[in-house]
Amino acid sequence: MLRRSLMVVVLLAACTHPPARNSAALGALPRVDFTRQVRPILEARCQPCHFPGGRMYDALPFDREETIHLLGTKLFTRIKAEEEQRVISALLSQQK
Repeated sequence: MLRRSLMVVVLLAACTHPPARNSAALGALPRVDFTRQVRPILEARCQPCHFPGGRMYDALPFDREETIHLLGTKLFTRIKAEEEQRVISALLSQQK
């Protein structure tokens, strides 16, 4: 009787808690493209200072993806919109 009860518990657990699936099986999220998705945000919020000709360009050029990876979420002190932060966070979290 105990064995049958244990089998029922195991079967119920399997039905209510399906095995975890990796991101490849679920379909990975599309990659964020710096030029098409992130750079326009930066141009709207950080120009002219951080783009060619700007007074901060030599120290922190925002037309280069490497700079954005270097700064990380520190950008969010100036970029407050949640959707824009989500796009930048997605870029920061993806592998190059």
